[in-house]
Formats: sequence, C-alpha cells, structure tokens
Amino acid sequence: LISGSGRTTMPPLMESGKIDGLAFIGGSRAADRLIKAHPEPHRLKLFLQLEAKNMGIYLPDLFEDGMDGGNSGDWNNIMGETIAGTLSYNGQRCTALKLLFVPKSHSEEFATILAKKVETLSVGLPWELHDSNDRSKAKYSQITPLPNLSRVSYMKELIADAIEKGASIINQRGGDIVGGPESTLMVPAVLHPVTPNMRIYEEEQFGPIIPIAPYNSLEDDVIPYARDGKYGQQVSIFTSAVKSNALTTAKLIDRFSTIFGKININTQCGRSPDAAPFSGRRSSALGVMSVRDALIEFSIPSVISYKDDGRIESAREKGKR
Repeated sequence: LISGSGRTTMPPLMESGKIDGLAFIGGSRAADRLIKAHPEPHRLKLFLQLEAKNMGIYLPDLFEDGMDGGNSGDWNNIMGETIAGTLSYNGQRCTALKLLFVPKSHSEEFATILAKKVETLSVGLPWELHDSNDRSKAKYSQITPLPNLSRVSYMKELIADAIEKGASIINQRGGDIVGGPESTLMVPAVLHPVTPNMRIYEEEQFGPIIPIAPYNSLEDDVIPYARDGKYGQQVSIFTSAVKSNALTTAKLIDRFSTIFGKININTQCGRSPDAAPFSGRRSSALGVMSVRDALIEFSIPSVISYKDDGRIESAREKGKR
C-alpha cells in the first residue's frame, strides 16, 4: 500500500514500467497522462471510469396534459428524479444529469417549476438540521459545500459565460455563495435557456448547476448532441407512463444503444446494482464494472494444452484392466 496524493505517487509508479494494470476513476486528461507516462503503455491492462455529460431528455408526450405545477401524475416522479439526478452529492458524481433537453414550447414553464422545487432544498453544512423545531423530524442539509475554491470559481465562470450569452438564473439566489468570500457553499443555479454556444452546453460542470436546453426536434438537436459528443456514459429518457409514444422511445433506445453504457427510462442516471454491468464509451469509460466483470477485466486466461498421440488413451485403457 502506497499512501499519498495521486498527483505525487502515481506518475513515478507509472514511469517505473512495473505497473501492469491501472484501474482509475477520475478525468480523461489525467488518465491519458498516466498511461503515456508508462514506458510500454501497450502492456497495461486498463479499467477507466471517467467524466460524463449525461443528458436528461423530456419527450413531448409528457406535456400533452400540462405540467400541473409538477406535482401530479408523471410529473411528481419525474421532478423527483430530476432533482435527485442533478443535485444529489451537489451534482458531483460522474453519473449526475448534467444537461436537460426540454421541448422549446414548454421549456420556460419547466424551468420555472423546477426552479421553485430547487428553492425548497436546504442549503448548509452537512451536520446542520433544517425545517423543524423537533430534532427527531428535522432533516440535514441537502446542498452542502463544494470541495475547494477552485471548484467555486469554475462554477462562477460557467454561469457568467451562460448569462453573457443569453441565459438567465431562474431560481432565487441561484449561484450565490453563502458564508463569505472564503466559503464554498453555493446555492444551486437553474440556467435557461442554454444554447450550443455556451460552455455549460459541452463542459462537464461537476457541481450544482442545472442547465436546461430547449429543443425544436429530437432529430435536429438531441440526437446529434449524443451522436457527435465527446462522452458516452448514460442518458435518461423521460416519457409519459399513460400517453407514451412507445415508438419514439424505442427508436431513441436503438440509436443510443451504440453510444451509451446505460439507458434509463423515467429515472435518473446512476450506478447499476453491482450484479449488473456499469460501463461507458468514448471519453467516459474503458472496461466494464460489476462484481463479475471487474474480475474478468483484470484476469488473463492461461491455456494448458497437450497433443494426444494415442499414448494417453492407451495408458487409460491399461489402467482400467
């Protein structure tokens, strides 16, 4: 066991050439640097889980009967999955939903309703209790500090760029820093409308920003984003349980099956149960994670063979006598 900062310990280990397998969870640029540091990178057995820009796609059939404030029918579940998918762990997980595609004619209403729900989340330190004078019924903070000031600065950069290019923060206090200039506690920001010329449209925020991108058609806006994008970890497709256009959903699944490692229907992106494969494509992953698959990834079969010239069978027959 070698303990210490990965930036300090890993490069010398890789440069030594004595590493035969690398299991790495982090960013693709860091993975590339480590692999290139090995004098014979072709020898490495690799397993990589990297960054992602997972889409949430909201199909038009969801909006046929209106949103009703996001509190009834399909919407009660979908808004819950959207909040959890974008903001659990402050959005700091590779499996988070990081870009929401919503039909253009409904995106403003969607953004407004989502913003109101985000405003109800408690923001504070992890051990702080909220919403009740009765300690037994109080809940801990749902949004907690980011790990460092550089992450806060990056969030501010993405938000400022989006606002400069036409987006607005929809929720009250979105993007505010709580606790002074040295604090890393940021109120989540719901951004709308997000367009392709904004950094947040392509870059993985890995933090509490919810970008909402209006789309005119699946074929012209959503599918090209998936097809031509850098990442390929997961996608979530949200559709009506009652009025679902099953053919549209099936076509999307078919198109996405060669792009993403996991396709989620009416649920957020997330880790599979450990019995199921957890994988990705492109710059999101290399290899498959599960109890069984992880063992296979780092196993190399060896074959023991012999040429049967008849003597073995003859000896077996003699043994029977």
